[in-house]
Amino acid sequence: MPNRSLGPSGLLSLVVLFGVVLDQATKWAAFKYITDSHGSGKIAKLTSFLNLTLSRNEGGVFGVLQGGGVFFIILSVLAVFAIIWIYTKSAGADFLASVALGGVLAGALGNLIDRIRYGYVRDFIDLHIGARHWPTFNLADVLICMGVGIMVLNILSPRTQRSHSPQG
Repeated sequence: MPNRSLGPSGLLSLVVLFGVVLDQATKWAAFKYITDSHGSGKIAKLTSFLNLTLSRNEGGVFGVLQGGGVFFIILSVLAVFAIIWIYTKSAGADFLASVALGGVLAGALGNLIDRIRYGYVRDFIDLHIGARHWPTFNLADVLICMGVGIMVLNILSPRTQRSHSPQG
C-alpha cells in the first residue's frame, strides 16, 4: 500500500497553496460584490459585530506608514525568504510547525501578491463592538496570526519544554 503521508514539506506546500488561493479568492469576491457603481467600498453588515468593509491599505499592519509601497514589498519579500530559511533549518519539522509556518508564509504571500498587483493590500473584514472598530483586515492576516499563535503555543507546550530539558 502506498504511503499517504505528505511529509513536512508536502504539508507546508499544501497549507501555503490552500491559504494563498483562499485569501485571493475571498479578496476577489469581496471587492467584486461589495462595491457600488463608482467602485468605492460600501459596508455589508453581517452581524452586530462583523461587517464587510472594503479598505485599501497602502501601509503596514494596522495601516501604519501609509504610502510605503516599495518598502513594504521589499520587507514582504525578505519575510518570505526568512520563513523559508527558518523552515529549511528546522530539519524534520513536525506537523504543527509545518502548519504554522505554512500559514505565516501563505499570509505573507497573499498580501505580497496584492502589493505587487495593486500597490496596496485589500482588506475587508471589519470586527467591532458598537462604534469601536478593530483595523480592517483580510484572510492573509488571519493566517499570519494563527500561524504565529500555533508556533507560540507549540513552543510553550509542556511536551516541547520536556524535549528541550536536560536529561537527569
